[in-house]
Amino acid sequence: MNKLTKGHVFGVFAAAALAGCGGSGGAPTEQPQPDTGFLNLSISDAPIKDATKVCIRFDGVELKHAGSDDREVIDFDQPEVVNLIAVQGANSQPIMVGEELPAGEYEWIRLKVQAERGLGGGADDPDLDGELCDENTENSYLVRSGTDLYNLFVPSGSQRGLQLIKDIVIPVNRSAEYTAEWDLGKSFIAPPGLDPDALMKPVVKLVANNEVGTLVGQVADVLVEAESCAEDFAPSVYVFDDGVTPNPIDDPIADDDAVATGLVQYDDDQMQWRYSIGFLLAGNYEAAFTCNGSDFIPLDGKPAEIFVDQVTVVDFLAEDAPGSLTGQVDDAYFDSTAPEFESCDQSFTPIVSVFPSDVVPNFVDEPIASDEVEQEMQPDESMQWRYSIAPLEADTYTAAFSCNGVDYLPAEGKPAQILPGEVTTVDFLVNDGA
Repeated sequence: MNKLTKGHVFGVFAAAALAGCGGSGGAPTEQPQPDTGFLNLSISDAPIKDATKVCIRFDGVELKHAGSDDREVIDFDQPEVVNLIAVQGANSQPIMVGEELPAGEYEWIRLKVQAERGLGGGADDPDLDGELCDENTENSYLVRSGTDLYNLFVPSGSQRGLQLIKDIVIPVNRSAEYTAEWDLGKSFIAPPGLDPDALMKPVVKLVANNEVGTLVGQVADVLVEAESCAEDFAPSVYVFDDGVTPNPIDDPIADDDAVATGLVQYDDDQMQWRYSIGFLLAGNYEAAFTCNGSDFIPLDGKPAEIFVDQVTVVDFLAEDAPGSLTGQVDDAYFDSTAPEFESCDQSFTPIVSVFPSDVVPNFVDEPIASDEVEQEMQPDESMQWRYSIAPLEADTYTAAFSCNGVDYLPAEGKPAQILPGEVTTVDFLVNDGA
């Protein structure tokens, strides 16, 4: 049994097995001591692309009572070693089931993670390519590129462990279910000179299973296989707080940072690209797909409402793909011998701007997008003044050219219909200003 210390020791009773995202469980089969309850704690992970195995060794757990300095310290009889790669998305692995604790509120929980520098984490793992971790490893470890082994360390981890601040409630004679959700993509740093060690700065959030749901969906082939996708970036779905425009910010304390991510992987059974993101707090979010880490589809995201203990489906389809707008601008606006040149302000950088279809181009309203007009060499080696605006959501817009920052040509603009995944061409010639 696990060892619990606090001046006196409680027995440990086996509770029902941890049941996914189901909230507080039923009463244990054996009557607990008065004013005590049970804690079930699991580990899950937001996926990472370039790791074969991430084995984290947990030696115990410590909880601090709210409103006092009293603490409950649980030392595992045998370390729990979890391969985070195997518990991605909505999957999880319990490290503590039916641990009897005094009922009440707790201010934080500390995971005793064994992750010290200079040890031999994974040195005796007989199958670095396999899914199973070495249960007897002396330290946490990471395997990349098949068999590249790294010993993991957390600065001050031996002294402080991994502290997660959250209001934790252990109900009387009932089980509280919590999951520590890791974000591996933001947790590892391997600067030169540390080899064979790798620095781990865990990004982890603690969620109550009776407060969370799951987001899943399909991603169209055309989105995953687009030319704009980056070879070194794993296709992913990002989840942002409601009202946040999808963005590539990678800062866990930033207000606009993604609250969760999920890898898009091919499902051989369904013959589809799919994703799954578990342990999202119930509420409203914006979800968006990216295959390069900088461009998101749709640009403003898709609404995703998460309900407790339910699965929300949000698909990313071909029609969600943005299009682009490009075209030529007449040389006359840049030719000092042409009369059109006189209407231009040489101190102003020529631009093409895109407005909503019901807006007359002007310099008061903010355009949806703009691009500078620049000379580009064409396949026949001729030079043209051109612009290119991407990405744009599929819709109908008004586009116009300006070379003086005062008015647009043509005055009423030109219609620009953007189609999913296609390039729309709108040229601006001298007769447009007539």
